[in-house]
Parts: sequence; C-alpha cells; structure tokens
Amino acid sequence: MRRFHSRLFLLLVLLVAAADQATKMLVVYHFAPEASGSLCSFAKQYFSHFWEFPYTVSTSTPVIGEWVKLTFTVNTGMAWGLLHGNSLLLSGVSLAMSIAIYLLWRRFGAGSLYLTVSLGLILGGAIGNMIDRFRLQTVVDFVDVLIPVVNYDFPVFNVADACASVGTLLIAAYLIAADARAARAAKLPFDCTVYRA
Repeated sequence: MRRFHSRLFLLLVLLVAAADQATKMLVVYHFAPEASGSLCSFAKQYFSHFWEFPYTVSTSTPVIGEWVKLTFTVNTGMAWGLLHGNSLLLSGVSLAMSIAIYLLWRRFGAGSLYLTVSLGLILGGAIGNMIDRFRLQTVVDFVDVLIPVVNYDFPVFNVADACASVGTLLIAAYLIAADARAARAAKLPFDCTVYRA
C-alpha cells in the first residue's frame, strides 16, 4: 500500500506542477503582445527564459461576467503583494517548505491516501510557483475572481495557488476531525463513569 501511495504522491506532485506551468505558458501565449508563431515554437521560447520575464502584462478577458476573469499579471511577492520584489528570498522559502512537506508526508502521510492527496496537492503547488520564482524572478497569475455579496476582488491566483489552497483546506479538515475524535475519546470514559455512578 505504501508503494501505491508513493507513486500516487509523486504522480500528483508532477501533474500539479506540470498543469501549473502549462496553464501559465498558455496565458502568456494568449495575452502577451510579444507572443507570436505556433504554440510549439512559443513554448520553446517561453521555457528558455531564465532570470527574466520579457513579456508585457495586458488586459483581462471576462469568463463569467464580472465575477470570473482571466487576468494576466505577474507577482514578485506573495498573495496580497506581501514581500514584493523578494523573489529570490521566496524561492529559498519555497524550497525549504517543499522539503518540509515531503518529509512530513514521509513521516506521517505515506500510509494514508487522504494525506497523500492533500500533501501532494500542496507540494505540487509549491513546486509550480517555485519554478517561476527561480526561472523568471516572478510568478504568473491569471485567475481573477470577484466574490459576490461582499463584492471582494480576491487576489489574482494560478493553478499552483489553487491546488495548494485545496490541499491546505483538506489538511485543516483532517486536523479538526482528528481533534474532535481525540476529544470524544478522552471524554468517553469520564461520561461512562458518571453514568454508572
């Protein structure tokens, strides 16, 4: 079973990172004025760039009215513009976190399908953005969501961010459920003793 989980974990990490890189390249190809030629020739050009991002950020395209748009932008920091202009520092942090996530999975999650999927999504997302930071000194973002009712324009994100967020929510749910089970288990003998008295 551990071998199956190991293969699934590796596959999930690779799929998330590859999907993230492919979607970013497609967005740049679609939006950047400098993008030209066939998709294959552009892909070679796009992935040959190191330590620079030679594309001009352009306008967005509505997908679902004003609520969901494709907005081509770049971010040299984190979400909400935190640590703006510190791509190298964030690359190091991403690398350290990726190693920590892998070690956590090896220690606690390799025997669990749930934790394998959750941590695989997080690690794949971390690697997807880390590739951008190391290679381009910036991260390509493109999913722009306006949250209805509260009218909150959520920070523009990408596939890596989405997968890492879903994985984090799954881990949070797992920890809350584990705490609830532990609390019930600790409370049960006390309740039984009171009932018998």
